[in-house]
Amino acid sequence: MLGEAVTWPLAVAGALMAAGLWLHLAERHDHWHEHAAMAHEHMHVHDAHHQHRHEGAFTEPHSHWHEHAPLRHKHVHYPDLHHRHGHG
Repeated sequence: MLGEAVTWPLAVAGALMAAGLWLHLAERHDHWHEHAAMAHEHMHVHDAHHQHRHEGAFTEPHSHWHEHAPLRHKHVHYPDLHHRHGHG
């Protein structure tokens, strides 16, 4: 592509990188987990985790201080603000 020779080590490295990318994108991490009650502010839409009332008009997504009740459920997730936990 850039005038470089395609060698066996380069081909193997490319195949390993492609395999790693596929593994990353195909990951399905789900199990029962618990979310502790928390109060915080972040951008959100009114989904299964963000059910609350507003006084007056609002747009989605929006941000304001809100509370989450404790919750135990199972869904596919990745490590993020709401999914920081260990595995035992």
